[in-house]
Amino acid sequence: MKKRWLFPLILVFILSGCQSEKQPAGKKEKAAPQETKVEKVSSQTTEELIDQTNGAIFEKHIPSDDNQNAARSASEDAADEYLEHIKKEDTEDWDAERWAASITENLRTGYKEKAGELENYEVVFDEIKLPDGRLLQDVDIEELTEEQKEINIALLIDSSGSMKAEVDGESKMELAKESLENFAGELPEGANVSLIAFGHKGTGSDSDKEMSCKAVESFYPMEEYDKGKFASALDGFDPKGWTPLASSILLANDQFPKDAQNFIYVVSDGIETCDGDPVEAAKKVREDNTDVQVNIIGFDVDSKADDQLKNVARAGGGEYTSVKTKQELKDIETSWKDSISEGTWIWWKSGNFSDNIWTSVDHYNNLRDLYSSYLTMKSLENDRFLDAVNALENDELVDPEKKQEILGILDDRKEKIHDYMSGLESEKKNEIKETSDDLKKKVDEIEKKFRD
Repeated sequence: MKKRWLFPLILVFILSGCQSEKQPAGKKEKAAPQETKVEKVSSQTTEELIDQTNGAIFEKHIPSDDNQNAARSASEDAADEYLEHIKKEDTEDWDAERWAASITENLRTGYKEKAGELENYEVVFDEIKLPDGRLLQDVDIEELTEEQKEINIALLIDSSGSMKAEVDGESKMELAKESLENFAGELPEGANVSLIAFGHKGTGSDSDKEMSCKAVESFYPMEEYDKGKFASALDGFDPKGWTPLASSILLANDQFPKDAQNFIYVVSDGIETCDGDPVEAAKKVREDNTDVQVNIIGFDVDSKADDQLKNVARAGGGEYTSVKTKQELKDIETSWKDSISEGTWIWWKSGNFSDNIWTSVDHYNNLRDLYSSYLTMKSLENDRFLDAVNALENDELVDPEKKQEILGILDDRKEKIHDYMSGLESEKKNEIKETSDDLKKKVDEIEKKFRD
């Protein structure tokens, strides 16, 4: 009797124990897979952002050479591949941070190598070089006190109808005028400047093409800068017609004395449309002047204009730079001055050549090239990100509100990186100046002994 009572009780304990042992296995089967933790882009430090490598998809498309057109095409291909890739993902519950992380992981530019080049650039003054390439040691002391060449700068602004288009909420014409005014306002005493507008009459129709193509006018004659007069000159024209680029270069050439240091700066958003040959015009400028540069700023241009303007700058012995945004146009103002050469710029300010023989032209030029290449990398990355986000909105993967959140996160990331890279450039410029100042003191002592 006693044993019959114990048996059911034991059976209950056994069954209960079996169920208890099987329960965890049952729970494991029902548990949802854990989502991979993604670090927020907005929480990443500047150092972490700089240390990152190229995005996985962008890395596959990087061209083997430095051709700018190839780089732009590769950037666009990477953005297209990203869109096809992301369509296969389950992104329904993604927030802006998750989207920003996905975009950067796949499409970002790695800045570590470029940052290292800036940071590790060696400021060494083994020799003192003059702007014409001669060594100071090879020049007679009498020559150092000779009066420097006259400096003339012709500023050419495209006033064709396409300059009405907006960039960052302002017309390209307004932004171009602002940059030219800032640049002219920083010219030191003794430098002459002129302002030439081209294509500022007519419309864009065939009926008034001849009139528009003849609209090449100097609104500010070649003379020293006067703030009020220059501002009034900028107000004297608006974007209207065709693009007589070649004629404007030739007009600038007519204003130059042949034995001076002459510089042309062109801001344009398109190709020659008045049957002229701007490349040949730039070559003529080089033939007519002993010391001249033709520098071109391509403002939000297409690939065809990009190629032509680059060839014009090359033919004119100058530099071509492509910019897409208001900030990039502002950044390039520094390069405008640097292309004249830091040495020449300082001589203007001082008016005394012998006091500034310490300046190293090479160092400033090398640093400018390094920083300019970073600006190009930043511009292409920004275009890549924007293409991807616009495509996501077009395919209804994100709504307009989320698109703006994503762009905000990406812009904050870009600002962190830009501040860091700009800081590196500034630190290196300060190092060059400090080293130069120390060398100048030594040269001053030599001059003092010479005078005594």
